[in-house]
Amino acid sequence: MRNYELVILFDPNLQDEEKKALLEKIHQTINTNQGKIIKITEWGKRKLAYEIKKFQEALYVVIDFELEPNNIANLENSIRFEEKIIRYLLVLGSQKVTKPHEEQPQVKK
Repeated sequence: MRNYELVILFDPNLQDEEKKALLEKIHQTINTNQGKIIKITEWGKRKLAYEIKKFQEALYVVIDFELEPNNIANLENSIRFEEKIIRYLLVLGSQKVTKPHEEQPQVKK
């Protein structure tokens, strides 16, 4: 499994119940595809750098999760056609450290 980070920009006029329902749908899609949610961070309403779909602001949510690479298309298909999602960005997250950091040898002067 790989770590991924999904940044979602929701419609700023979205009610809490609607946002929770959309997040639950994404959660279910990840679980259905044998993935695991690590962390969900809500950044709240923020001003956009430029207008997107006639919106000046958006509700930002960041989801860190693990999923097999061949199941990413299923997740993107479930997000792509949601009207209340203005934009999303899915990137490969940071990888887990498998070996401890080795100390560098001291150089004598």
